Amino acid sequence: MLPVLLLYGKGRNMFEERDYMMRLVHELIRTLIRLIFGIDIDQYREKKVPAEIEEQYRKLKKMTEEGQINEAENLLSDWMDPRNRQQFLLALLFYEGLNQKEDDFLTEHGYSRQEIREGIVSAAGLYGYGSMAETFAE
Repeated sequence: MLPVLLLYGKGRNMFEERDYMMRLVHELIRTLIRLIFGIDIDQYREKKVPAEIEEQYRKLKKMTEEGQINEAENLLSDWMDPRNRQQFLLALLFYEGLNQKEDDFLTEHGYSRQEIREGIVSAAGLYGYGSMAETFAE
C-alpha cells in the first residue's frame, strides 16, 4: 500500500486510488497473457482464444453479471487443471472481467479488489507462474 500512498499523496481521493489499482491489475493480467500465450487482451481477442475457453468464459461472465461471483469463481476452480494451460488463460480472463466491475457491484456481491489480486496469484501459482505474478502484483 505504501507505493500507492507515495504516488498519490494526500490530496487524492479513493476513486483515483481505485483507478490506479484497476490499472495495475489490468497490466498484471495483460503481461501474463502476453508473455505466456502471446495474446494482447487490449486487441480483439475472439479469434485468438480457443473456442472452448471462450465458451467457458461466457458462462462465467453470465454468472458474474447475475451477481454470482463466488459461485463463478468456484466453478472456475473446478475447471482448473494444472496440465491444461488454457485453463490458466480462462482464469486470467475471468479476473480481468471482474477487475472491470465497479467497486459497488463487487461489494454488493461479497467480493473485493484484493480477492481479484489473490485469485490471479493463486491461479498463477497452480500453473507455475506464482513468483512472476507475485512480483508483478506488488
